[in-house]
Amino acid sequence: METNHNPVLENLRYKSASGALDFSGIRYLLIRPETLVEIQKVIEEKFGSEAAHEIFYQSGFRGTSLTAGKLLDSGLTPRECLEAMFRMGAHLGWGKFELPNMETVGKENIEVTIHGSPFARAYGAAEQPVCAILSGALAGIFSSLLGAVYICNEVGCAVSGDASCTFRLVKRPSND
Repeated sequence: METNHNPVLENLRYKSASGALDFSGIRYLLIRPETLVEIQKVIEEKFGSEAAHEIFYQSGFRGTSLTAGKLLDSGLTPRECLEAMFRMGAHLGWGKFELPNMETVGKENIEVTIHGSPFARAYGAAEQPVCAILSGALAGIFSSLLGAVYICNEVGCAVSGDASCTFRLVKRPSND
């Protein structure tokens, strides 16, 4: 059963004096996925797909690292924080995050599926995965919550006909 309950939207506050949107002390910006995808495509055209991937990956990493830190500072456990961030990602329109096996958290390899990626949908057909911002976001979440560096690769993307986007996180050895 689908519900329209969305705590982010219900608690999003508009500050008319500054034109800011705020949720739980964090400023947000409403922007169409097509706008971000167009930025990505221009970077790909001008500087190459590797540069675009790195820019969007690092941007996703930074944003979720900041949010994870704020949630941890509020007293949530890493598991509660992960669950909250996955719910928040869906509430913000980034797709439905699914961790098939919670027992893999903290292990060397973690797999996450995201259904309904707005970036894949806005990008259109492509031969390579395009959700670099989501890869970086997942790496930022798990790295922040688990105190280790995780590298994330998108191994399946809806742009190439997959039903959803699949991401594999690999824990980087601590001696690197």
